[in-house]
Amino acid sequence: MSNLRLSAPLAALFAVFAWTSAEAREIDLIVIHATGGPGCKQGKLWHAPGGTLTSIRRYFAKNPNIGYHYLIGRDGTIVAGTPESRIAHHARGHNKGSIGIELVNDGDGRDPFPEAQIDALIGLLKRLDRTYDISPSQVKGHSELDNRSFECGGRRYKQKIDPGGAFPGSAGNFPWSRVRDALR
Repeated sequence: MSNLRLSAPLAALFAVFAWTSAEAREIDLIVIHATGGPGCKQGKLWHAPGGTLTSIRRYFAKNPNIGYHYLIGRDGTIVAGTPESRIAHHARGHNKGSIGIELVNDGDGRDPFPEAQIDALIGLLKRLDRTYDISPSQVKGHSELDNRSFECGGRRYKQKIDPGGAFPGSAGNFPWSRVRDALR
């Protein structure tokens, strides 16, 4: 792929399609995600680990039907994904007017969210607030928007518990009050 060379007219055309939205987007929601999540393996509940910036970027590259606008690593590194002007498929039924932010984290309510990561998230949210006039109540966790569940070992479990929610045996550990208070 690195050897791909486009003629000047084709390169210009590709750039237009890659960065231009088909319609204007009004942003009224920011959705916070964690890259890990629950699942069922051989009838037992398990939790997929959150991975690394590199592994998550690779995962999204291989799965073009899902996306993010920003990915924040444990060290606070922010990686831009889908341009804000375009829809990223990250929160079923809420994609059109939202920005999706993925945090590299197991999302199990036990894996800590490092200070650098939360500081980077707050900085990004403040920038998005200046751009879109977002209130703290318009910043939601994926778990607040998606109530789907799955069966495993004869029990039902909530499918989306991110960013750091109620995995069995955990009360959750995402610092919602700190994040939302920073936007007041």
